[in-house]
Amino acid sequence: MLHFTVIYNGQVTEVEHLGGPFEIGRGPQRDNIARHTVMDSYVSGNHAKIEQIELTKVRILNLSQRNSIRLDNGDSVNIGASIQVSLPITLFIGETSIKIDFIPEEDEGELGGEDEAQLDSMESAITLNPGQSSGSLLDLGQSPSPEKLAVWFETLIAVQKSASGSLEFFQDTAQAVVDLIGLDRGLVLMIKNGRWMVQARFPDEDVENREFSMSVLGKITKGRKTFYQSGANLQNESESVMGIEAVIASPIFDKADNVVGAIYGVRNKLTAGSGSNIGVNPLEAQIVQLLASSVGAGLARQEQEAEAGRLRVQFEQFFSADLARELQKNPKLLEGHESEITVLFTDIRGFSRISESLNPRETCSLVADVMEELTSCVMAFDGVVVNYSGDGIMAMWNAPAPQSDHAIKACKAALAMVARMPAVQERWKNKISLPVKVGIGINTGMALCGNTGSKMKFQYGALGHAVNLASRIEGATKVMGVPILISGFTKKLVGSSFATRKLRKIRVIGINEPVDIYQLHAEVSSIEWRSDADIYESALKHYEASEFGPACRDLYPLIANHSGNYDTASLSLMAKSIEYLRKPPLSSFNGVEDLESK
Repeated sequence: MLHFTVIYNGQVTEVEHLGGPFEIGRGPQRDNIARHTVMDSYVSGNHAKIEQIELTKVRILNLSQRNSIRLDNGDSVNIGASIQVSLPITLFIGETSIKIDFIPEEDEGELGGEDEAQLDSMESAITLNPGQSSGSLLDLGQSPSPEKLAVWFETLIAVQKSASGSLEFFQDTAQAVVDLIGLDRGLVLMIKNGRWMVQARFPDEDVENREFSMSVLGKITKGRKTFYQSGANLQNESESVMGIEAVIASPIFDKADNVVGAIYGVRNKLTAGSGSNIGVNPLEAQIVQLLASSVGAGLARQEQEAEAGRLRVQFEQFFSADLARELQKNPKLLEGHESEITVLFTDIRGFSRISESLNPRETCSLVADVMEELTSCVMAFDGVVVNYSGDGIMAMWNAPAPQSDHAIKACKAALAMVARMPAVQERWKNKISLPVKVGIGINTGMALCGNTGSKMKFQYGALGHAVNLASRIEGATKVMGVPILISGFTKKLVGSSFATRKLRKIRVIGINEPVDIYQLHAEVSSIEWRSDADIYESALKHYEASEFGPACRDLYPLIANHSGNYDTASLSLMAKSIEYLRKPPLSSFNGVEDLESK
């Protein structure tokens, strides 16, 4: 079989490969070809393909589109080229070295004959059953001196304090096998891609043959126990145990109680011949098992910390700091569920015309400036940023965590967004002449909330009619000529908490049911604005009752008294009323306006 030793950024990884093509690259596995992934930025997504053509000869193909592969014999493999070389050989790609060796294969099938008899004679140190007590260490016999016990436990504690999953953690564990038991070599083995690989060794020196017995590892995996073996029981033909007097192996378990690795130690015959204690006793086997348990606990802790870190990074991209902390404590809040939510959509008004006067870099900078302001407003009022799309943003409230005042928070965030735009325009006044404004649509309703992305890329969001309607209401701000529109469903929740006026009953594209829309003006309005809003709403009632003359009469003062600064909604309602005076609508008219654009 082929044995790969990959070194990058001080991290040594060993991989065994039974047969078939083997690839090295920064991208994911493809076409079911075995692969080792290297995170070196100089390594391409698919960089090298290695195929064994004879026992000690391989073909190396350069799959990269940008970098060659250097060999330790002075040759190089150019882009798209291939070369046949004898083993051992070392490849250099960017800052990564890959040494390839050939190792004669030990029988890894079902055990039989002498091997079976040999392994059956191994002594079982501990049956790993958490529900049973193994008694005290002294019950295992051959009690050590207090000084030796102190050294053992100090070493165990030192290993446990090492950074879980780091090279030092594994190296300290391998050294502890030698220091504690007096063995000649200690290994930490991990199962990766279905293969046993050396994660760390002590002493850390080059070895010519395989360092461990696959038969022994198969036995501890099947038996889920710590095994040790000494003396004549090791007399067999296997190259991996030739010259070995004693061996001990203890399985490493993950948090799901699967065997994911092993602590492995050996004593050489040369050492045994010097008159030292050549056997492995039950107490020493217990200590090795404690080391294996420490590694398993450390890896579980590392996985938990990594998951917590990953969740924290993901949460803080979308949620306020307080909500991110709450979600980190209880990730189940992210599971898909139906909830009443308030959804907010925005986009930059006249963005296409604005971007005409900017180069691509400036356009991106402007969008980033606006998005930063909008996002900070969402966060300030405990909302969730669901998505950025072009020059727009989607946010929501009342999910994943419940918020009794979710509609009010959304409305406050929208008002804050509009208030931030003059500052953005001031920063860009030397680049653009058009005003920087946003249109905002808000709706409240039931939606399915959860991960709307994929397993590959997390994105918390919501799906459903309420979301689609909010998006359409944002589009209606262009027709109505106001910066913020809320639906009647949202208006019902906020009540009189804000200054609003009903603008129209509309039917949007793709949604048959008409909806009332309201202008969200401010938290508190002036007397003048409230008076004009009352006049407009009176005209709207006449309009919806097919009383177009009274509607025009009510609207006229709003238009005549605001020369040069007309209210678009009033102009639109006046134009519709005049149109219907000239050509009366059908008797089924109910005041609903069909919007022809999104």
